[in-house]
Amino acid sequence: MADERSYTLLITKGNDPDDQYGFYKERIDSQNDFSYVEYNTEDNDLTDEVFKEVDVIVMLFGLYHNNKELFEELFEKSGEFDVPVLLVRFFGMEFILKELEERSDAVVGWNPHCIVDAIETLVKGRDWVKPCDSGEKL
Repeated sequence: MADERSYTLLITKGNDPDDQYGFYKERIDSQNDFSYVEYNTEDNDLTDEVFKEVDVIVMLFGLYHNNKELFEELFEKSGEFDVPVLLVRFFGMEFILKELEERSDAVVGWNPHCIVDAIETLVKGRDWVKPCDSGEKL
């Protein structure tokens, strides 16, 4: 069960021909017991103040190939401001580039419960150890 706090998320948004952002928003918004404030990479200036407020950077892998420079900037800011990165797989695919997986603090698919669980786990400072919806065994 989700806790009562509201999370501040920075979500990738940009060149997105498959509407991964819209699909992600539908999924996360379907969780009635999860509250968040959103910054996104298209509608907000990515100032240092934003990164100081953000709890988790949510990167949508489906946007990676059209937004590589943005992903690199977010990984750099993640390290600079000690903000964990949650990488969400491309919808319908299990494949993730190993280099991105290694730089992320957690990787999940599109199960909204897994997304919420990963965010809560990362914010609590715990390592993400659950494969959740990947079909892998612990």
